[in-house]
Amino acid sequence: MDKMIPIPPQSVVRLADSDRWAPEWKRDLGRIFRIGYYSYKDGLDCIWLVNEDGEYEQTTDHKFLYRYFDVIHFAKDTNWYGRRRPRIMPIRSADLMRVKSRKTGARR
Repeated sequence: MDKMIPIPPQSVVRLADSDRWAPEWKRDLGRIFRIGYYSYKDGLDCIWLVNEDGEYEQTTDHKFLYRYFDVIHFAKDTNWYGRRRPRIMPIRSADLMRVKSRKTGARR
């Protein structure tokens, strides 16, 4: 899979790895995030991770994103800053179930 830079807002990623450079992520392995809208102040390499509840929780950059996260879905959104867009909604439990079944290879 190609690395899109910047990764479009509303893309979906899963935390897949942790190492000595990011040990605090070990307890969060498997968590699903959406990519939030970028900030004019922070620029296009400051990626906001939006949690399951729709909250902007933490940031990373493209180098760390592609090192520690699997991209589940590249969104087609090109409105980088979310101007005149609704806030990013929480991830629905049905969406989480679908993503988890892909991770384990389970079929319904």
